[in-house]
Amino acid sequence: MNQPEQNRPQGQPYKQQYEHKHDTMYGTLLQIALERELTAEELEQFDGLLAQNQSELAEFEAVDQLLAKLPDVTVSSNFTARVLDEAQRQDRTAPAVDQALGQAWWKRLFAPQYRSIQLASVAAVTLLIGVFGYQKHLDQDRAEMAESLQTVATITEMAPELLTDFDAIDAIDQSDPIDEELWAALK
Repeated sequence: MNQPEQNRPQGQPYKQQYEHKHDTMYGTLLQIALERELTAEELEQFDGLLAQNQSELAEFEAVDQLLAKLPDVTVSSNFTARVLDEAQRQDRTAPAVDQALGQAWWKRLFAPQYRSIQLASVAAVTLLIGVFGYQKHLDQDRAEMAESLQTVATITEMAPELLTDFDAIDAIDQSDPIDEELWAALK
């Protein structure tokens, strides 16, 4: 008992350290038991740990009693053959699935089960093209407007007298509409 007290970390009570060591040893032995059959020494350690912890011993005994109550099941004579056949079938299909997942993933997007995604994608692309086209049209109209304003500004700098009769030009726009009969006669 002198040795565990020397190895224990400062501030940690001996009982907690023992329980932690017990839990890790218990867990380790359980893990080993799942992977392989325990050796005689490991079985002795496991029995000793169970003897020290009565609640775990009671759980093991309860599980043992429940397992003992289960009826024996007869296994069919071709059970091993069926298991091996199934394992081989899965081995044959696994590379095909891996290859299908890794190769040409984008081709699967054209499958019928993704029809709604396909339609939504086409609609989104069409909308984007429309928005960008309309924006381009607006930008072009603005550029033409700026160019025409620049032309008018240049003309007014060169010949300001051209715009002095603006009232007469404005009156032309407000005149009576064209007489259709007169227009037809002139043709």
